[in-house]
Amino acid sequence: CGPDKFLDDVADDDFAEGCRLTNLIGQKAVETLDEMKLKKMRKKLKAPKNPKYKMAVVGFTAPGGPEMNTDKDKTGSRYDSTPIANGVINAGASCDLIDYTPDDHDAFAGLIEQYDGLIVRINPGQLSAPGVVAGAQMRFDDLMMKCVAENKPVWSSPAVQKQMGAKDALVKIKEMSCGLPDTYAYYAADELEEGFKTSCAFQPRVIKQNRGSAGEGIWLVWLQDKEYCKNLGDAKLEDDDKIKLMEMNDNHVEIHTVREFLDFCNSGPGGSAGEWQSTFPGKYLEGGKEAGGQLVDQRLLPKITEGEVRMQMVKDTLFSIIHKKPTEGNMSAVGGVSDYTFYEPDAPEFAELKAKFEADIPKVMDSMGLGGEPLPILWTGDFIPVDDHLAPYVVGEFNCSCVGISKFGAACGPDKFLDDVADDDFAEGCRLTNLIGQKAIETLREIRDAANDPLEDLMSRYSESSVVEETPKKTKPKRGLSARMGRKSSSGGEPRSKVKPKSAEEKKKGPGVRPGAKKGGAEKKGPGVRPKPQR
Repeated sequence: CGPDKFLDDVADDDFAEGCRLTNLIGQKAVETLDEMKLKKMRKKLKAPKNPKYKMAVVGFTAPGGPEMNTDKDKTGSRYDSTPIANGVINAGASCDLIDYTPDDHDAFAGLIEQYDGLIVRINPGQLSAPGVVAGAQMRFDDLMMKCVAENKPVWSSPAVQKQMGAKDALVKIKEMSCGLPDTYAYYAADELEEGFKTSCAFQPRVIKQNRGSAGEGIWLVWLQDKEYCKNLGDAKLEDDDKIKLMEMNDNHVEIHTVREFLDFCNSGPGGSAGEWQSTFPGKYLEGGKEAGGQLVDQRLLPKITEGEVRMQMVKDTLFSIIHKKPTEGNMSAVGGVSDYTFYEPDAPEFAELKAKFEADIPKVMDSMGLGGEPLPILWTGDFIPVDDHLAPYVVGEFNCSCVGISKFGAACGPDKFLDDVADDDFAEGCRLTNLIGQKAIETLREIRDAANDPLEDLMSRYSESSVVEETPKKTKPKRGLSARMGRKSSSGGEPRSKVKPKSAEEKKKGPGVRPGAKKGGAEKKGPGVRPKPQR
């Protein structure tokens, strides 16, 4: 300190100790700003002054109060909708929280016309709940697909949920490194009988129904008291052959004949299917393919006992990795009977899985006939370890239907809100929702850029600049694209357009006189001939 002093005059030890203090001051200042920002984000943020895009998070409140709306907070919104909207706002767009109104569908259809994109946060089945207007789900789905057809992204659209979320998606990716080649889908009773009797005679299988999300209707199947055949197709099971089955929702075991299992899958328990311990009613093919009736058949992977690896994705970016290991004595991690370990996306333990999956991602949507739609904004892939394959893991299931954000789970409940979420969980959850916002804006920008044809824009700009009503003397008119294209190409080809030069006769006749017109007379008053002025 002094008029002729500076930091150079401070002793090294004192300077180091002082810097240790000021660095801490800086850290605490930034920490306080972060805390204030996070506190502010526990409520819906205001839209930016000049938003890049206008978006909305779409929810729905089913009749019946909290019992029918178990995903809501005390404001009536889904517990993670406000953070998602704030993530979009932090990315530079505006984002409203709106509810679908089945009782006034047309008003809702008019409301969403103003938005550039929609993030739907409606739990599967809510639009078909008791008390909801009949046909609400179908009308909502049709409206969302209309938006998609108009280049307005919907995350996730009904088509994406149906195609990617269905179990037969595993058949469509079976040739990729993340898929199993021996994966089959059955949509009718005869297909199931033929396929299952052949595959299960060869090796243990996993039979997966399309409906349900907690392991119900997913059966591990082994032959009982019979040897497997050497090659696929060498033998077929008989109706009275016995099989051992384990259902993944609770890992309970049942012994049945092949015929009983097939009949249970088709018609449910009782009668020729016999009695079953399963709390779910079978009938997996009910309604046919269009109604989601299907079963998928894959080989049983012995390393399933090591657990599953969930890749939590935001569009094409891996956000986190979750290892779900079965609890002691259980076969599978499906159904919630597992211990969870969380990893960063660059965890070395899963580097090969990450590289293989990221290479497959660009092909996923095309493989399912969804090439015209963006990847889901928030989705997961559950992977099972495998030996002797192109990749160390294969997909057991995709989920893109309103994937929940567990870090905000404490905000769920009729008397709960984001204030009830622990600071660390809230910060981590906001890191995810901020990425969701960034990826939503990125997708909107990609759609906008794809819709703009650069050549069309160029033609438009030049055609506007080439319109010259009057050109002052000695001022060259602006040359439009057509004039520039009149120059001979360097390759020697003829120009697309060429202005024919005036002849000597035309030049003498002056402006406005057609070839062949008499000079000076007013007799011929055709277009372009000025009458002789009267004096």
